[in-house]
Amino acid sequence: MARIVNLFKNIRNNWKKSLFGAAILTYGTSYGLDVYQTNLLMRAYCEEAVKFGNEPLPPARKPRHITIILNPTAKKRKAKKLFEKYCEPLLHLAGIAVTIIQTEQEGHARSLIENMNTATDAILVAGGDGTLLDVVTGLMRKYEGNRAYAKQCPIGILPLGETNRIADTMFLRGYENHRIIHEMADATMAAVKGETKMVDVVKVEPLNNDPENVIRPIYAVGAVEWGAWRDAHARKDKYWYWGSLRRYMTYIFNGIKKDVNWEINGTLRYSEPCSGCSTCYDDNHSIERIEKRWWHVFIPRRTAYAKNEIDYSKVQNDKCGQYNEIPINATEISLITSNVKNPVKEGPPSVKLHLGPEYVSYTDFVSEGWRRIKGEKTLINKIVEAKDIELLPNTGDDSSDKQQYFSIDNEEFEMKPVKIKLLSKAVKMFSL
Repeated sequence: MARIVNLFKNIRNNWKKSLFGAAILTYGTSYGLDVYQTNLLMRAYCEEAVKFGNEPLPPARKPRHITIILNPTAKKRKAKKLFEKYCEPLLHLAGIAVTIIQTEQEGHARSLIENMNTATDAILVAGGDGTLLDVVTGLMRKYEGNRAYAKQCPIGILPLGETNRIADTMFLRGYENHRIIHEMADATMAAVKGETKMVDVVKVEPLNNDPENVIRPIYAVGAVEWGAWRDAHARKDKYWYWGSLRRYMTYIFNGIKKDVNWEINGTLRYSEPCSGCSTCYDDNHSIERIEKRWWHVFIPRRTAYAKNEIDYSKVQNDKCGQYNEIPINATEISLITSNVKNPVKEGPPSVKLHLGPEYVSYTDFVSEGWRRIKGEKTLINKIVEAKDIELLPNTGDDSSDKQQYFSIDNEEFEMKPVKIKLLSKAVKMFSL
């Protein structure tokens, strides 16, 4: 009993050291438990991956080969370390041959895919939405003449970027603990299992392209955004000194700035969704073209259809390709594909156009920005479903003083009149 009394006396007399020791002990215990739980979690994923690696390989079949496009600057330069710790071991245990290519600058992934000549069974994007944008754009440009080839190479996304909108839709399943590790491991196991689905792509290109300086199209799978909240979100890194609060502070500071684009003025032309007809047959429902032979000059080629497959070349839709025109006067306009938080979609292929309010107060701007950090979006005045879109901004007389920008999958581009075309089920992606 006396020893216990002396212990409490020593703690009271040395309360500063006691508090410091208690804090160290608490942190050490918490860290140890976290490491232990992480090891148990990864052990379970590794045991699952080993099952695929132990499967016998047929004599005539080569081991699977996957090319990794790794953005080492993603996740505050932690992407490479996280990939090597949580993703790469699962691929090796599954018996998959891996080639890792690191990007060196912005847009490098795009040129890598366009010029890649080595055979690969799949491409995994170790980065965020921006790296995914480059890879999809490179793949679609590579097979621009025949998109059927682009569908043959599946793409996977390992969520190692700051923004992972597509990966969150596919792999974020409401885990309470170790959400990031679960998401990375699930995305890797999707590639190991080979489970895929076809996703929509939107083709974005200038409406008036200069023949002498042709700007090649960009292919996105997520969203195209233009307006006040986009401008504020693009400046969040300027407030790095706020640490984890910088995303919230950017809306507080930019809610009163005049250089944020509060007035989106212009004209929007769009065509209504179409499930398939003779007009859009070549765009969305064409199969891989058969190589032309000399006898096709005399004997026309015929396309064979499955028993229940529809011959869309014989379907008539007079409204397909006809454009409706509406004026734009809003604080924001965004184009959202069906890949973003809409895994099950009924009806003809389409994209959703969200038109924001004409005016927003400072309080509403900040509160809406904070909600969007959590993935919620409430200030929407009008929703339009469309297939093909032409966006014509009004530059006004002060265009030289104020340059406007818009984002394609969180990558910034100079605002110009653009044409946006929906390519339904154009790319194959790994998904659970």
